[in-house]
Amino acid sequence: MDQGVAGVIAGIAGLVGAGVGGLATAYGARIGAQKTIEAAHMQVERQSTAEHLHWIREQRRQVYSDVLAAHASFRTTTINWLVELRRDLSLSSEDRLRFRGQYVELGEITARADLWGPRAVVDHGHAMLKEVGTQFVALTKWSEAIREGQSSDIPNLSQEFEAARAALKNARSAFMQAAVDALQY
Repeated sequence: MDQGVAGVIAGIAGLVGAGVGGLATAYGARIGAQKTIEAAHMQVERQSTAEHLHWIREQRRQVYSDVLAAHASFRTTTINWLVELRRDLSLSSEDRLRFRGQYVELGEITARADLWGPRAVVDHGHAMLKEVGTQFVALTKWSEAIREGQSSDIPNLSQEFEAARAALKNARSAFMQAAVDALQY
């Protein structure tokens, strides 16, 4: 074979090699770009999910805080009422309406927890609201007994109130624990 033919064959082989190398490079670049796009997409999805979970957590935290703040207001009123009742002073109709308003407000705020869950917090919130209602009824009946001069009923009503107070304390603790658990995911 003469040198010219060998040079042409070598040139053709080089050209074929460069073509195959170019195709392999293009294929590798395409696969690399695809993997980069997939990784970016996955990162965006994960970030979006994390931000959404953070937003839900903040909404829950706010609702749970509002429930506890409304309960604290109710508890302060209860303590003030209790001082009056233990001094055998009946409560005015305005006081009872204000107290009832606090109970209704607590119910409305507790109902917002239904939107954010989880179920354990909602259930404990409703249990706490039920015990607040029981305590409200006990104090109202105690006040009525004082106003109507039925002092013989007062020891039983006082015991009823104390039982409701203990049940409310337990219900509040259960709500708090469920809320803490829900916020720590």
